[in-house]
Amino acid sequence: MKRTNASNITPPHAKRAMPPALDLDQNTATLEEQERQRTLVFIGLPESNATRPSERVQEDREAATKILDHLEVEAQPTAIFRLGRYDPQRTTPRPLKVVMPTPTHQHVALGGWKRERARLRSQQNMARLFVRPALTKEQLKKEYEERVRKRQQNTAPVAPAKQPPQTNPKEASENTTKSSQVDKTIAQNENPNPLDQLLLQLELQNRFPQCFDK
Repeated sequence: MKRTNASNITPPHAKRAMPPALDLDQNTATLEEQERQRTLVFIGLPESNATRPSERVQEDREAATKILDHLEVEAQPTAIFRLGRYDPQRTTPRPLKVVMPTPTHQHVALGGWKRERARLRSQQNMARLFVRPALTKEQLKKEYEERVRKRQQNTAPVAPAKQPPQTNPKEASENTTKSSQVDKTIAQNENPNPLDQLLLQLELQNRFPQCFDK
């Protein structure tokens, strides 16, 4: 009788198909996109100079709530925080990321920004405020390139006005002399009949073509 090695026996449950592994990268990208669709970014909003992080966070929350009130958004953000590392020597404020509960609240805020931006910017410390949706790296790069292109167009040198062609002094003197001769000839033939006047004009044009418009 042939002996069977126990190590070669496959348990029945091991033959069942295993569930496919989750694509973590794809799942993460989906979650990031879902968050991006409900996120706002406040640019140019002054940053607190408080020493304690909790105080700076509280001031940011109060400022964001005030802006959302102006934009008529009836919801509290789920997260509010500055992008980038805090640096007390920084001269420009860091962007403020505001995550809303749903994409609908983001759309309401952006629509309100289009209507109320002038009034908001007229308030104290908000002259440089700009509200936009969260963007991908590709969108940020495209937006930056567009700003650079517009800046280059605005700073492009203006072409100088085209100068009229200069007249040769000798040629101008000759034209003046010929014009005087034409006037003298016309004066010598005052009150001619129409036929004589036509013949005189043709003769003058042949003799002094530069004195007549082409």
